[in-house]
Amino acid sequence: MDTKIVINCAMSADGKIALPDRSQIRLSNKEDMERVNKLRKESDAILVGIGTVIEDNPRLIIKNNKNLSTNPVRVVLDTNGRTPINSNVLDDKSRTIIAVGNHFAGEIPGNSEVIKCGDEQIDIELLMEKLYERGLKNILVEGGENVLWSFLNQNLFDEINIFVASLIVGGAKTPTVAGGSGFTNKIDTLQLKLKEAEKIGNGILLKYCKK
Repeated sequence: MDTKIVINCAMSADGKIALPDRSQIRLSNKEDMERVNKLRKESDAILVGIGTVIEDNPRLIIKNNKNLSTNPVRVVLDTNGRTPINSNVLDDKSRTIIAVGNHFAGEIPGNSEVIKCGDEQIDIELLMEKLYERGLKNILVEGGENVLWSFLNQNLFDEINIFVASLIVGGAKTPTVAGGSGFTNKIDTLQLKLKEAEKIGNGILLKYCKK
């Protein structure tokens, strides 16, 4: 399976991706938002978790794109089928795939296709196979913290792009780039190779690949 998976996220200088109450905070500057938009243009699908959909209600489309047919497919990891009816990802701006657990027996209205893959949580390796079967070979993973952790923990990525904003958020329980349980010892930690570091406005873009 020749799938390319790019993880992209923005964080504060202390590694936070939201405010302590989990509400959204703008971290990308204008230049970085243009970079992300270019990444989306190069992607077949944009993937996020249900937490991001509920908390941020993103559209996950190419900005200022008049040809809706060229928007990437939106993929939401939603084990229990909690995607709200009024979510922007269910509008007519692009196709949407909702990945749910095998136990889910309901329906999700709107412009969406439901894929069952996994029990207690989504089997992302199986999901990647199902996306590949649908011609979705370039996947852009945008969050949130538990989704990012799942891909990192399973070593399912080709590249990681992290934009570091020049601000501090703080908070011991504030969401970070990688949530989940974390690696329990130094030997297990995920070692990366730094490909590039680029100043973008008043921030820095770090590009990593597998070591």
